[in-house]
Amino acid sequence: MTREEFLARLRSAEWDDIEFKEATWAVPKSSLETVSAFANTKGGHLVFGVKESNGTFSITGVTDIDKLQNDFFGQVRDVQKISVVLPITADIHTMPEGSVICFYVPEAPRHEKPVHLDRNPKKAFIRKGSGDRTCTADELLRFIRDAGSVTYDSETLDLDPAKCFDEDTVRWYRARFEASNPGKNGSGDDISFLREWGFLVEREGRLLPTRAAIVVLGSGEYVRQELPRIVVDLQLYRHAASEYAPSIRWADRVTIEANLIEAWKAILDFYLKHSEKPFAVDPTTLRRHDDPPDYISFREAAINLLIHQDFGDATRVPVIRFFRDQAEFFNPGDALASREQLLDPGDKEVRNPRIVGAFRRIGLSDQGGTGVGAIFDGWRRLGFVPPEIENDKAEKSFRLRLRREKLVTEEQLLAQASLGVQLSEHEAAVFAYLIRNGEIDMADIKALTGLPGPAARELAQRLAVQVILRTSAGVEGKFALADHLRARFLGRGEENTAQKQSVTTSAAEDGSTVQVTVQVAPTDTEQVAVLKELTDAQWVIVQHSDAPRSLAELMKATGYTQRQHFKLMHLEPLLEGGILQMTVPDKPTSSKQRYVLTSAGLKLKSLRLEDGTAMAKKETSE
Repeated sequence: MTREEFLARLRSAEWDDIEFKEATWAVPKSSLETVSAFANTKGGHLVFGVKESNGTFSITGVTDIDKLQNDFFGQVRDVQKISVVLPITADIHTMPEGSVICFYVPEAPRHEKPVHLDRNPKKAFIRKGSGDRTCTADELLRFIRDAGSVTYDSETLDLDPAKCFDEDTVRWYRARFEASNPGKNGSGDDISFLREWGFLVEREGRLLPTRAAIVVLGSGEYVRQELPRIVVDLQLYRHAASEYAPSIRWADRVTIEANLIEAWKAILDFYLKHSEKPFAVDPTTLRRHDDPPDYISFREAAINLLIHQDFGDATRVPVIRFFRDQAEFFNPGDALASREQLLDPGDKEVRNPRIVGAFRRIGLSDQGGTGVGAIFDGWRRLGFVPPEIENDKAEKSFRLRLRREKLVTEEQLLAQASLGVQLSEHEAAVFAYLIRNGEIDMADIKALTGLPGPAARELAQRLAVQVILRTSAGVEGKFALADHLRARFLGRGEENTAQKQSVTTSAAEDGSTVQVTVQVAPTDTEQVAVLKELTDAQWVIVQHSDAPRSLAELMKATGYTQRQHFKLMHLEPLLEGGILQMTVPDKPTSSKQRYVLTSAGLKLKSLRLEDGTAMAKKETSE
């Protein structure tokens, strides 16, 4: 840790990758607990010579640096005290108030976890927030499964190969294998095929299936025997993700307890059912013929969830939640690679190598392994903000969010135009991200641009030369928006957030009060411009609903053909918000049903049109 980074972290809150301890005269007793916690999660800095009081930190200094440093290293190298000898490094900084020692504790390799104390595995710790917590029994088991020299999916099961496989799934898998691997031996009976490709292995003269074989190709009862929980839980909500709460009921839900091949088919059926635009899928490959970016990202994210989950964890369930504005994927089991490594090409260490191999063998996952690069590439091509990854080493879970939010807004285009420099497409994307977040690291740059490491670093250097970003607190690979731009754009952004929403109240036809949130977006010459939180399709509905319209008429106007999706995602939110009303409200499914604007809806339309007229006049005058 550099001096600059130490000072920056001292001014911020103590968090999951740094721990301050007073340690004036001796090594604090809790230090080894912090070492265990950092080693079992993602590493971190342990700083001696800093005191915490009422949430603030002050330098008190270390009295005898050499003695304290030697005592600490003696403890962390004592196998009676800690289970693993870690390559801990130290930096000493002399400050006016006294000297501090900054120890860096790296994450331990998975084979050495859980790192524990006093030869007692129950004395293993993880880092959560700003504290060290003792591992629970379930958390210990997760570490132990991942540490095994034989992976969980490679273990053999004492089952009869003639009974434990699903014949239809094996037939489909073999057909896909032969199509994907011309010239390879796919002939012979099923037992021969399964043995040839590692689903069956010989143990003491018997052919036994691996756990991967059952999870991928097994029949229902055998899958449930090995995995006594749901394989994946699919949920559709008509709300935005920000409105989600456990008490909110889903609009559609499917729970899957089949093998992974049948689970993927069920996930695809769910996706097709609720897709905004209809498309065709090859029944053999389960692929779209045109493979558009949004489908590629969804497919790779769903397959990633299926094949990389911790199948030994019966306490948590993988979940895919679809919201109006994003899709979320939760998996029990963290990625064994870092976020930056996931974005780099090439194979990575994986939890379930046999399951990954089974999917890769039939070309179901384009990228092999996690396919994270394909997820980011598809989302980048759509112009959306990069997918969000939370790879929680303490919880041992993986979360992925695909947000349908444009990265570069009109306001950001104006900001770029005001810089006085010409930005490339990649540079503009990084600048737009900096305006949103203030800071960026190399993984973010890779996610935004798709560039490999060396090219991403060159891009950052070009932006530094143009004084658009600077190194963040002396931390290698992390950058911040340049100071002269920070006050200009981030300050205005905070003001915009405070002004972003206002609420207008209108009376609906039934006399009830309807609150409609109106977005406020400042421009260079106007402080506010009235905008509605409507999707493009909803605005078309509003435009066409001065007079009563049928469902078919509204779908034709918006270009949608998937009736159920159109109703759930676009029509019903307008009805619930009091913008639209039914002409036959007591018979929702009536053949004579029509939809028309309420008085609140008419007012919203008027506001939107007035705003559009004002903007047009402004552009003409300019």
